[in-house]
Amino acid sequence: MAKRARSTGVKREKIPDSVRNALWARCAGRCTLCNRRLLGDARTYFHSALAAQLAHNVGATDGEGSPRVSEDIVDREAEENLLLVCHDCHKIIDHKAHIHLYPREKLQALKQQHEDRIEKVTAQGGLTRTAVLRLGSNIHNALAIASRRDVGEVLIEDDCLALVESQWSGDFTCRVHGDVGDSAYWLGAEDTINKTIRTIHQAIDQGDVEHLSVFAIAPIPVLVYAGSKLDDKVPVRIYQRSRDAAQGWRWNPTAPIVDFEHTVTAGSGDDVVLTCGISAPIDRAKLPSNLHGATIVDLHPRDVAPSPTLIANEASLKNFADAWRTMLAIAEQTAPQAKRWHLVAATPVSLSVAMGQSFMRVAQPPVTVYERGETEYFTALEVNA
Repeated sequence: MAKRARSTGVKREKIPDSVRNALWARCAGRCTLCNRRLLGDARTYFHSALAAQLAHNVGATDGEGSPRVSEDIVDREAEENLLLVCHDCHKIIDHKAHIHLYPREKLQALKQQHEDRIEKVTAQGGLTRTAVLRLGSNIHNALAIASRRDVGEVLIEDDCLALVESQWSGDFTCRVHGDVGDSAYWLGAEDTINKTIRTIHQAIDQGDVEHLSVFAIAPIPVLVYAGSKLDDKVPVRIYQRSRDAAQGWRWNPTAPIVDFEHTVTAGSGDDVVLTCGISAPIDRAKLPSNLHGATIVDLHPRDVAPSPTLIANEASLKNFADAWRTMLAIAEQTAPQAKRWHLVAATPVSLSVAMGQSFMRVAQPPVTVYERGETEYFTALEVNA
């Protein structure tokens, strides 16, 4: 390396250890320019020998022997002006015969490309850090909710770490109490879900939550409403409790994969009825009288009868979500004048949440979600308002 002239105005400061450590971490211990591993290599028995050097983009001093001299940089020992390199690259970029080939802008671009590549490669770790939403409600006069132990076991098997750096410890619990036959139940459910989801959004906005796992047990309208409040800022994975106790909340990758199709029954009026019979068929005779004669857009399993145990493979959930979004687009095209949609569904937990996630508040009409009563379906909650 060419000998540098003595500084004529810039005092060379010692680079703080914090800056060195930050640069090492951002570059993953590899040369910014050639990607060589900088902590020993296969050519030596001394794998702990540090082969890294810190190079300055704009020279540490402003003498004539200092490379890429510039007066527009205040702190030459700042991380932004430093490059983590091997000895060979350091010698090349600072050699007086090569400096013109490695201007300041080129080295900045190479550094950024290297750090971006490291960030992309390491974005997916061995374990996914996830927060958990446990939604429970009264079933047969008792609160049904996924236990922390059940959730933990499933997430461990799925290579997830159920912890986040958050004041909420990554566990968001939403308990909906009361009787579905009481109108106050639905108002209470709406309020409870709103408060819980608001807290989740706060954690997401603060960067504490980057992935969400949903474990829910509740009536279909509650699940649809909860799904409608989840946005797409972070990935969301929905789990579903199997009727097989041994399977628990685990998806079964060997279960049959179900496909779906839709049909349209043209009608009149400003309302469209969305029906979805997956766990059981929808009895159209039990639709409220004001919906008789309305356009009906129906989604149902293809080449298989509805069943409570039909959805066991997570791939079926993905197929459903895709088919449901397509059906909503068809509903828009079929009745563009519709001022309201009416949802009547018999669907498993996971599909119910996925339905709610798919509604678009700006582009689509408000949706009234119905619960099945003894004689007819009755209004429970409104989403997409």
